[in-house]
Amino acid sequence: MKSKMHLLFPFDLGLELDFTGEDAREFFKEIAVRSTGAVSVEGKFIAAAEFSTQVYRFGVGIIQISFAVTGELDYLTHLSANVEKIKVGDVPVISYCKSMVEGLIQKALVYATYTYERRLRDDELFPIVEFSAPPAEDAAGFIRRQHRALFGMVSGEIKYDRLSDFVLEKEKLINYGYYENEIILIKRFGAAIFSPESHIIREMIKLAFAQYWSLRSYNFILDYELQTAQKLLAKLPPYYKFWSIPGAYQRFSTEATSFDRDKISIVDSLYNVIASVAQVESDWHLRTLHASVNSVFEIEELHKTVETKIEHITDSYNSAREFLSTNFFILLDIIFFLSLVWSILDTFLLWKLTVK
Repeated sequence: MKSKMHLLFPFDLGLELDFTGEDAREFFKEIAVRSTGAVSVEGKFIAAAEFSTQVYRFGVGIIQISFAVTGELDYLTHLSANVEKIKVGDVPVISYCKSMVEGLIQKALVYATYTYERRLRDDELFPIVEFSAPPAEDAAGFIRRQHRALFGMVSGEIKYDRLSDFVLEKEKLINYGYYENEIILIKRFGAAIFSPESHIIREMIKLAFAQYWSLRSYNFILDYELQTAQKLLAKLPPYYKFWSIPGAYQRFSTEATSFDRDKISIVDSLYNVIASVAQVESDWHLRTLHASVNSVFEIEELHKTVETKIEHITDSYNSAREFLSTNFFILLDIIFFLSLVWSILDTFLLWKLTVK
């Protein structure tokens, strides 16, 4: 069975990028140019592979490694479930991709409009098996006969042949194909496709995966912001420690301002920087598939989680500043009251002295 495998390696640059200007366009065009290299697995040469890199404005990129592979379905499943064992030359594929990312970050800094203090550093490879020819005339029958192997291929399950009926029933394998012999199987850890529109479908998966990674990156940033806010809230000085209030207010203002800059970049990415896949809007089939792919990566749920965290952090900083302001004014009221009492007492004493 002749097929092509595409490995997607996502990465977080920790930057918001400016794609305007001739220099920037040439730079991002340059890194997208395909290069070649030999890939092997478990010491056996597989094929010459093509490497390309795509960077999105919202600070996430994807390295794509594509190579032809010939073998039965069980071999393709084994390869798909063991992608971390693939090597580029003598270097493990993940290490190779990470070295590419570090060099890219240094070059991309020139075009950064904003830099985050931290970035997500998780490693993951998402395999897409693209069948070069229809595995069978009847796609539904083929999926039924090869259910376990196909499930293992898209779920990254090495011991797929030992899966119970309970698992297979609970995690249903859905074919999103539109035509009779079209195969589009997508799970969180892989995909298998055969379609006359394979290229568009692959780009759709890549975009959804990039958005998923972007939302994970923002969640990572916001978790740190939540921890910072909680630590500051735990150290809020009471009104009677009046000497600590100005410093605490300054710290909260600084952190809140820093978070506001992060928030503006995040919200801009969530709402305004959504790349589009050609032909999707005008094609019912592709539009439906696009929604299905997004649901596989739980884009909408992650989007809501990010929005909720932003709201909680913003409320925390606002509440803390309000608390400190209130305590400061309570302190002023106490000082005013004491001053008033002292003025009355002083006037009374002067009157007493005058009477005597």
